[in-house]
Amino acid sequence: MISKTLLAGYFVWGILLLLLFCLRPKSRLHTITLESANSIFSLRWICLAVSAATILVCILPMGLSPSYNGETPDYTNQYELMAESLLDGHLYLDYDDIDPELLAMENPYDFEARKANEVSYHWDHAFYKGHYYMYFGVVPVFLVFLPYRIITGMNLTTYHATQIFIALFICGTFSLFSLLARTFFQKMSLSMYLMLSAAFSVMSVWYSVDAPALYCTAISAAICLEIWSIFCFIYAVFQSESEKKSILYAFFGSLSGALAFGCRPPIALANIIVIPLLIEFLRRRTITWKLLKQLILAALPYLVIGILLMLYNNMRFDSPFEFGQSYQLTITDQSNYGSFFSQFSLRKILNGLSSFFIQSNPLSDAFPYVTFNGILVNFPILCFSIFAMASEGVRRKIREEHMQYCIFSLFCIPLLIAAADILWAPTVLERYRMDIYWITGILCFLIIGCYHSCLSAQCPRRFSSLISIWALLTICKCFLLYLLPYDYNFTMHFPEKLEKIRKIIMLGKGVGLM
Repeated sequence: MISKTLLAGYFVWGILLLLLFCLRPKSRLHTITLESANSIFSLRWICLAVSAATILVCILPMGLSPSYNGETPDYTNQYELMAESLLDGHLYLDYDDIDPELLAMENPYDFEARKANEVSYHWDHAFYKGHYYMYFGVVPVFLVFLPYRIITGMNLTTYHATQIFIALFICGTFSLFSLLARTFFQKMSLSMYLMLSAAFSVMSVWYSVDAPALYCTAISAAICLEIWSIFCFIYAVFQSESEKKSILYAFFGSLSGALAFGCRPPIALANIIVIPLLIEFLRRRTITWKLLKQLILAALPYLVIGILLMLYNNMRFDSPFEFGQSYQLTITDQSNYGSFFSQFSLRKILNGLSSFFIQSNPLSDAFPYVTFNGILVNFPILCFSIFAMASEGVRRKIREEHMQYCIFSLFCIPLLIAAADILWAPTVLERYRMDIYWITGILCFLIIGCYHSCLSAQCPRRFSSLISIWALLTICKCFLLYLLPYDYNFTMHFPEKLEKIRKIIMLGKGVGLM
């Protein structure tokens, strides 16, 4: 009899081969455009099915690791505790086990001193004037944790909030790419749209599937808000014919983008994209006092949310610009980091950018064989954005659609976000790359769309097949990265499960890399 392992392996490889067959150059998926797909009922259901499948693939495995699913919460339940603190009327986390020796320390942020004196403390909290605080962005508390607590009377387990944000992010990615295709690339194939939407969604969030609580809760909330912010702004500038409707969409774009600052500030630097979009918006309209007043109204959320966040910071740390990073109880003393400008170091930035984008490590001998690398090495499809710019046809398409300033911004934003992470963090961690995967995915989608639009009549089908298969390989790479034992994830807790997955993929064979 065939073992269950072999049956599972045949099923996995059967699905993969079926997808490759569907993505072959002669497939009809490369001739059906997204516009025609939206007008055909059955094809619309295919789009919904692919987006739903992408969501399920990303959120279902999040509850597998006991370090993140609430079984052993340790320090990952800070969002839950913050909701309780707000209901109790204060901003600190109400712990009753504060070590007197921690209070007596001259510098409680010195990890070696805490270790030498055997001081007990809560890991990765902010500690200031005798109280513990959560230094992670507070906006997710107001968006999901507090409403859930008020409505149900129970705490929302943190990884469930990440599931919500990731599901909404994936919906936002599919919606944004659909909007971009309908606006600029009417001939884009259904295959490219679906595969790129799925691939860049999974690429952007795979790490949060591995370690979904706390760190990735803040990150996933920020990228979720930013993807919908960009969607609203793109719609306001390029799709809406009504000025009133444009201002309404711009208002919600501003609100979403402003809230991202209260989740993870470096990701919120993506709001820079508003500048070229505003220039394009004004280019298309006659500037009047009425329009200027409406634009001020649309931008009002940035001011209001900014003031509220500064008040929140000041009430906790006596500074409107201190989010709590200086007072972290971690392995690094960041209390003397100072301002952004005092930390500026060109050498540190260049080394950090190299680590972010082009760091390369050799393959591992053990399954799943992959290692963590820079963004462009992890996912080579993103390199297309760079090399395709050498094409005159791509540059001409960008000029014709008046996208040059937006494209330039999309090249700069990942560098700015990475620089912010580099200057404000002691080291570059793999999860920090989540800050910019999503924005590089948007850029790559736009460049691929421009390149596809410039191809001759016989080439688009072959190009669509190539890009679609490349996107499928990107998803497979994300799966392998997810399996890599790291950061107390599922396979780190259960190595025997990793071996079982290896046997399924290898059809029971002991294949390794030499």
